[in-house]
Amino acid sequence: MTSKYYLPVVVNSSNFTELSSVATKAEELGYHGVGVGEHYSLPGKPNNRPDPFVVLSTLVPKTTKLRLGTMASSATVRHPVILANSALSLHALSGGRSFLCLGVGSGNNAEYASHGFRYVTNAERLNAFEEIIAIIRGLSTNRHGFTFDGKTYRLDASTLNLTNEFPPVWIGERRSSRLLKLGGRYADVLNIHCRSPSDAEKKLKVARLAAKEAGRGKETPTLVLKHFVVMEPDQDMLVEALGYPNERQEGESKAAFIDRMRKENPEAIIGTQDQVRAEYEMYISAGFTKFSPILLPNTIGEINIRMEVFAKHCFA
Repeated sequence: MTSKYYLPVVVNSSNFTELSSVATKAEELGYHGVGVGEHYSLPGKPNNRPDPFVVLSTLVPKTTKLRLGTMASSATVRHPVILANSALSLHALSGGRSFLCLGVGSGNNAEYASHGFRYVTNAERLNAFEEIIAIIRGLSTNRHGFTFDGKTYRLDASTLNLTNEFPPVWIGERRSSRLLKLGGRYADVLNIHCRSPSDAEKKLKVARLAAKEAGRGKETPTLVLKHFVVMEPDQDMLVEALGYPNERQEGESKAAFIDRMRKENPEAIIGTQDQVRAEYEMYISAGFTKFSPILLPNTIGEINIRMEVFAKHCFA
């Protein structure tokens, strides 16, 4: 089975116009999709991050096959009906080439409190997210009106604006069994961080048990594995990319430094080009075929080069 790679990209106002060239190149190289994330500014510190739905809509006429999605959208900053309509509009505009990846919101509390967002703490966001993902799924499957009576949201025969097919719904997960279970109940795809194929299998088992309990299909959800990737041609360039010698401990060799970085970052793939390829081959041999490598640094200025090198060495 052919592997599929989704490329997360960080976009800001200084490189906004360059994104279309990144997307067209990604399509030429064989990437299956690109994803754009979402964060809001801290007090007095503009982050120059444009709205992901607006950014992705500009890529529609520039690409023909590439999947275009949020990766991830901070679900708790938008009303779920507005979020669902934005996602549906992008899916219709792209001819069915989009996906909606939702996250609880990974920013610190100040990012949420300063804007008056209703849910500030991680616990508040997670509780709201459970209702949001239930509503998104309900709206997508009940196209003639969806009613919901929750602690946070109440809908009365709410109906989406468009009748087009709804995009695949993803949930971004990292170290949260609750999100795995929500993914099983409501998502088409779980975009998970994992440490190994066995770790991914354990997470999938949790999600699919929840799916079974909810009466969903036994093959739902599927997984897209997410890793931070630091890949360089040789050891010397690798240790430099990892911060050597500034992060080096006294008496630590380059090899020992790399080993420590791997232990401290178990959800990352760190190595030379051959080592990174071998790591992905291990996941593929275990039956996993969908990935979203975060090629560090993943700003537009760097990604043009890194995505080409990654495709050359890691695409089957």
